[in-house]
Amino acid sequence: MDEIIIKRGIKLGELDAEADSDLLGACFVDNGHLEGLLDISSPASVVLGRTGSGKSALLFKISQQVEYSAQLDPNDISIRFLEHSNIIQFFNELDVKLDLFYRMLWRHLLTVELLKLRYDLRTEAENRSFISRINNWVGRDNIKNRALEYFTDWGDRFWLETDEQLQELTSKFTRDVKSKLGSKFCDVDISVEGARSLSEEVRKEIKSLATQFVSGIQIKKLNEVLDLLADFAFNDPQKRYYILIDKLDEDWAETDTRCRFIRALIEETKSMRRIPQVKIVTALRRDLLDLVFDKTRDSGFQEEKYEAYMVPLIWTKADLKSLISARIQEVYRRQYTSRRVIFTDVFPSQVKGETGEAIDYIVERTLFRPRDAIQFCNECFIAASGRPRVSWRAIYAAEASYSTKRLKSLKEEWSEYYPALEFSLEILRGLAIPFTRSALSGGRFEEVAMELHDQSEIDPCVKVVKKMYAAGTKVTESEAVSQLLMCFYHVGVIGIKISTRDTFIWSHIDQSRVSRSEIKRANQIKVHKMFRHVLESTEPRDFYQSGKPK
Repeated sequence: MDEIIIKRGIKLGELDAEADSDLLGACFVDNGHLEGLLDISSPASVVLGRTGSGKSALLFKISQQVEYSAQLDPNDISIRFLEHSNIIQFFNELDVKLDLFYRMLWRHLLTVELLKLRYDLRTEAENRSFISRINNWVGRDNIKNRALEYFTDWGDRFWLETDEQLQELTSKFTRDVKSKLGSKFCDVDISVEGARSLSEEVRKEIKSLATQFVSGIQIKKLNEVLDLLADFAFNDPQKRYYILIDKLDEDWAETDTRCRFIRALIEETKSMRRIPQVKIVTALRRDLLDLVFDKTRDSGFQEEKYEAYMVPLIWTKADLKSLISARIQEVYRRQYTSRRVIFTDVFPSQVKGETGEAIDYIVERTLFRPRDAIQFCNECFIAASGRPRVSWRAIYAAEASYSTKRLKSLKEEWSEYYPALEFSLEILRGLAIPFTRSALSGGRFEEVAMELHDQSEIDPCVKVVKKMYAAGTKVTESEAVSQLLMCFYHVGVIGIKISTRDTFIWSHIDQSRVSRSEIKRANQIKVHKMFRHVLESTEPRDFYQSGKPK
């Protein structure tokens, strides 16, 4: 290949799927998940993965491959209007469970989006035409007549935007609640202040009436609506309709509301399967799903009942190599030459005296996510700007910047769960690898613990440190170290070796969490290679072997 000088600004892609749509379309790597998501007969519908694992890219690919799809963004639903509404705050203050109400909201919003997709309902005139069509479906069938009531109630508003739909639903809910409370409580102030001002006796009575009302939300009638749509609206086996929901991990509602709303969405994803030609596909972070189930777990909850709906995104070393190779070929084709360019045309093959290649060196410094691999390669191109090839010197220089950026991103990714991670991680700085639990004790632990003591108790590491320093405590330094290590393993910073006969386990490859017992039995610990540079951890250079980081 003729010598090509690496231009300033060349990239293998952007780190955000929306910004990366151009290259994504040309270089999409299907690692086995797309077929199941496209199959409307398959329950697979909730794409699970960490930040940067390709969830949004997968939904983008679905939207490109199907004829009928619509994107639903939670930021457009105005959930903050809902949670700040007087009726919701009133019910929350009374501790009334609103799970059925949230399900009803999703059922309505999803139904409206499907109708807009099927009949292109954008104006009042189109809406009236649709209502006329429904009347012809029903005839004398009593069940269908009950379903018709729903369309009669809402038929003149299907064309409204999503946030307007939610506001209409909330207003109707408020009116219905006031009607249920009756004349006896007609003067009650439906607000959080009103709930707090109630006497204990009145509070109990109103809570009982409110609970009865919420429990009486007619999910059965809504099922009949779905059946009606399945029989008459979505009955063409040649046409498939997809609603794609992303960005659920963004800050569109307070944590508790967000968790209950996501749980309701998962339940409604299952319910919408009553319409055979329709599929709801959702992208969700794995740690957020764990939080959702933890916060909404009720008696009789069985997590395994949801497994058929979950699609964990798993990337292998071979998948990431394919992704990097495809992007190098496409980027060079667009910017330099029509000749086929492969990875080793641009990057070095191996270090003298070593067996590992550059692509192995890059991949082993990722958490097996496309975003990590793309960012490392982008940093390599920055370091090699003005030269014909990326050298090992450029790769080592790129690693310094890449490691710093990935640690910063990690702190942001986990800020909701471990807001004090920035301070906790200092206990690992400068450690020789591998190390044992004892390396974290004494002065090293005390320095970090004092810093953590002043942070928010939302962080479990802060919570255990504060308990350790509390008067009359039974919490030991060893227990606090265990909590720190459980956190570090969970976010992917460390791997552990539980016994001398075992290999190291990592949260991005093996089990996502470890128990307190397992962390206590860990006899060797390593910082992941992605973070060794920024945390100044030292170990003789090694390369990727046997499919796992050493």
